[in-house]
Amino acid sequence: MATPELLPLFDTIAQCNRCGFCQAGCPVFRVTGEEHSLARGRQAIARSLILGTMDLSREVIGALEDCLLCRGCTAHCFPGIRTDEIVIAMRHAYLQRHGQPAWRKLLFRNILSDSRKLESAGRMALWAKRHGLATAAGKAGLLGARDSRLNVANRVLPRMEARPFLRGEKTQVPVPRKALYRVGYFVSCGLSFQYPEVVGATLRVLARNGCEITVLDNTCCGRPAQAYGDLDAARDIARKNLDRMAGAMDLDAIVSECGSCSTFLKEYGELLKDDPLYAGKAEALARKVQSFSEFLVEAGSVDELGALAGSVTYHDPCHLSNRFGKITAQPRRLLNSVPGLVYKELPEADWCCGAAGSYTFLHHAEAKGVLDRKMANVAKTGAQILATECPACMMHLEYGARSAGLAVRIRHLSQILDEAYQAAEA
Repeated sequence: MATPELLPLFDTIAQCNRCGFCQAGCPVFRVTGEEHSLARGRQAIARSLILGTMDLSREVIGALEDCLLCRGCTAHCFPGIRTDEIVIAMRHAYLQRHGQPAWRKLLFRNILSDSRKLESAGRMALWAKRHGLATAAGKAGLLGARDSRLNVANRVLPRMEARPFLRGEKTQVPVPRKALYRVGYFVSCGLSFQYPEVVGATLRVLARNGCEITVLDNTCCGRPAQAYGDLDAARDIARKNLDRMAGAMDLDAIVSECGSCSTFLKEYGELLKDDPLYAGKAEALARKVQSFSEFLVEAGSVDELGALAGSVTYHDPCHLSNRFGKITAQPRRLLNSVPGLVYKELPEADWCCGAAGSYTFLHHAEAKGVLDRKMANVAKTGAQILATECPACMMHLEYGARSAGLAVRIRHLSQILDEAYQAAEA
């Protein structure tokens, strides 16, 4: 049976000439060697679904689930086909016909769209992790086999000892010596729970650069729902964020140090382009949003950075790479501005690390293969510090360093700048 929902993509899909150059940039294909893991194979599936020579079955959608959505293929595609958008469209068509697992529907449509429920669920997960319940359950066999999703998540996730940063915590916001900018801080789910120390560093660096900070009352940005094809849930989350951040439109900028969040907020205009009530609001918000390094470079530094010893390299999060946000020169410029810190370029710096949100929990064998390649490149640099701008990347890179026995510290860019400012004070 044909899949008419994909018909608007036919002209785009028809541009694929089956040349196979996408092999050069697909991290998953390098691990599996399977044609369906390749952009060319995914285009062929989409074409067959449109023509009705293939049904949108569970087996077919299963062949699409291992896509990282990293656009590594796009970088090597002469027509520049964005295979990730086609894969998301196929996932969406499948959900429209067959629905999705109950846990995923609950997560996208009930928890991620409500910051209170999100924070309650996050605190419960933190409590279980800190008190060793997840580890004990794994040893007792209650989480299934060693390669089960829950067991993998327990191994990959950091211990998360610090107190989470919750929305509305005004007392933790530093005040600038001289206010030059009024900035709205978009709270990232991954950073607020997994790496609240990064949030603290980000807020201090922004304040040192003359920012009067307003912590926004946002919920999840909506990218997880979009990635799994639940576009209705992603649009609902976007609308709720637009309503809750309406007051931020008077600010100079909306900043997030999570590359996935900042890039997806910039895509709200496209996501809601057919919504007459929210299309204009979404476009206006998108123009306000900047990533952390993007904002700092445009604003210019007002304080001198102190010297830090050691060498550093940088991993480009997919959503900040040249294939998405085109925020690549800014973080390198900031790292090179720290006195005493020796910058070493990472081979294949813009290749996905395999985290891709929750991808590593659901497709761990493929993700681990992608990660092993990344960590081998990190080892080649000999760098003592590996910097990035994404909580999922930080989580996976830390796991990769532990697995490889690699003595490299994983740091967010804001943490390095924060240490340099502290060094200047000392």
